[in-house]
Amino acid sequence: MREFDDVLDRGLAALVVAGHQGELYVEERHVLRLAVTDTALESLETQEVHGAAFRLFHEGRTGFAFTSDVSPKGFKQAVTMAKDLLACTDPDESMALPEIDESSTPEPECYDASLGRVDIQDKLSLARRVEESARAADRRVTKVRQSLYTDVVGRVGIASTGGLRHSWPFSRVRASIELVAEQDGHAQSGYNEEFAIRFSALDPSHVGREAARRATQKLGAETMPTRRANVVLEPVVAASLIAGMAPALHADNVLKGKSMLGARLGREVAGPRVRLLDDGRLAGGDGSAAWDDEGVATRCTLLIETGVLKSFLHSSYTSVRMGCAPTGNVFRRSFASPPRIAPSNLYLEPTGISREELLAQAGDGIYVTEVMGLHTIDTISGDFSLGAAGVTLKNGRPDKPVDRIGIAGNLLDLLGSIQAVATDLKCVPGGGAGSSTLLAGITVSGR
Repeated sequence: MREFDDVLDRGLAALVVAGHQGELYVEERHVLRLAVTDTALESLETQEVHGAAFRLFHEGRTGFAFTSDVSPKGFKQAVTMAKDLLACTDPDESMALPEIDESSTPEPECYDASLGRVDIQDKLSLARRVEESARAADRRVTKVRQSLYTDVVGRVGIASTGGLRHSWPFSRVRASIELVAEQDGHAQSGYNEEFAIRFSALDPSHVGREAARRATQKLGAETMPTRRANVVLEPVVAASLIAGMAPALHADNVLKGKSMLGARLGREVAGPRVRLLDDGRLAGGDGSAAWDDEGVATRCTLLIETGVLKSFLHSSYTSVRMGCAPTGNVFRRSFASPPRIAPSNLYLEPTGISREELLAQAGDGIYVTEVMGLHTIDTISGDFSLGAAGVTLKNGRPDKPVDRIGIAGNLLDLLGSIQAVATDLKCVPGGGAGSSTLLAGITVSGR
């Protein structure tokens, strides 16, 4: 901790010498990754990341530079580069050093101090238990391509010439498995990944069983006639679909005219039961933290309420430009990446109905467990076309597996079709959360 503080001190000193207002972002993290196949250790990798980034602000211009050399010499070179880049950017009166945010709410748990004391043999054992549980779950699981364990422990710090200074530790543990199930000469793959803040909270047996379920439930799948039906999205699918539409909620995209929601603030954009939230302090969320990567306190932002668009996701810049409060939604992929608007934990608020009740409402609908092509969603027009797989429902109960089906249309129509969101909320890797979600009257294409 003292060494990390020393790095922040050196960076601030370099900013002061530059003679401009500036911001420093420092990151350090240790990553361990091990892979198991047929219970044997296949690979073991470790990675150490240390680096810093500077943003200088002067008369509406900004200059960004980064370095992996956190010595005084490295900082001096990076600040000089950022200063040189100031002249290359166009001035914008809304571009300025982020203000200090003193907002305070209970901070989410983001760090397991005991993770560094977990023996590597215990981590290897966890990866093996994932594979063993997958094979034990169903005899039709015939091949495990890889069982993977990953953990990351690190610290982030933000400081500025304006007096802002925050630093915080973080940790994550992840387990995933990819496997194949076979029956009657047909094979299907299954994949599952889960995460936790603490090592003790990650359940390897559940990770393996869920991957086996995903593979075996697709065995014998066939396509189906095109029809209009009630559709239930599995929690992970619902989370993925909501994440796919997130760029339409980014205020910078709104300013650029690259959002289908840009002119709809205060207007109805979804069904009356829809409440869409982005909660940077969601308990157990992979995107949870006390501050964003500009040092702005995270918070719960209500984006859609009773179907009406209430807000966008903001940075310090867009909040000034659009005359509203920042939402704590600026993040960096690494110290080498400029800060960008992104959701923290985006999800649909449950409407107070259980999963079983929701499936009963779906009747003879379709339960979608997998979608393909999320990257093709056009958040400017709202148009999308996705491949899907799942099971048909009969009186709200799983009936027959189906694949090679498709769901296409416009995101606004999709949001308008939401009838209910179950209480089985699940946080997913990468941030975000999802619940079983009922869509009414969706055209599902098949043969």
